[in-house]
Amino acid sequence: MNRLIVALKISGTAALGILTGIHFNFSLQTLRSILSLNSPSQAQKAFTVALGLLRSTARPLELIATTSLATAWYLSPKSGRHPYLWFASAPVLLSIVFERYRLTGVEYGVMATQTVKNDGGRRGTGTDEEVNGEVIRLGIDEYQHWVLVRGGIIGTGFLLSLVGLYGDHK
Repeated sequence: MNRLIVALKISGTAALGILTGIHFNFSLQTLRSILSLNSPSQAQKAFTVALGLLRSTARPLELIATTSLATAWYLSPKSGRHPYLWFASAPVLLSIVFERYRLTGVEYGVMATQTVKNDGGRRGTGTDEEVNGEVIRLGIDEYQHWVLVRGGIIGTGFLLSLVGLYGDHK
């Protein structure tokens, strides 16, 4: 049983670390690359695809982190039920709430920007689509800022978990 608890604590901590890295990488690298695309419509489409990939990667890691740390607390004997297990998983839950209330509005603003047909002054003959580039750039910049904040919140949980693991084995 002791090995199972240790494995749960380590897997929860690893999931938190990977989740922190994913959010920082998405904010610092992926969104920067999207902003360097030539056209705003390409940036809008790339943002939508990248966001879907982020969610499909982050959701399982959030689930693994919270359930493994909570299970480790539940299975531990009374003397081993350290509160750091809850304190380490709480930032993940807080970041999910943060995403729902803060990031969803910014994300909607970027993806809902209207596409206008560029018809060169003639009606009904346009094939090129244009999106307001300033709206896309400002939205992605704001999203980048808030994803960094979310990564910092999750990183706090990761640091708490690392310190707790160190304290358990000291």
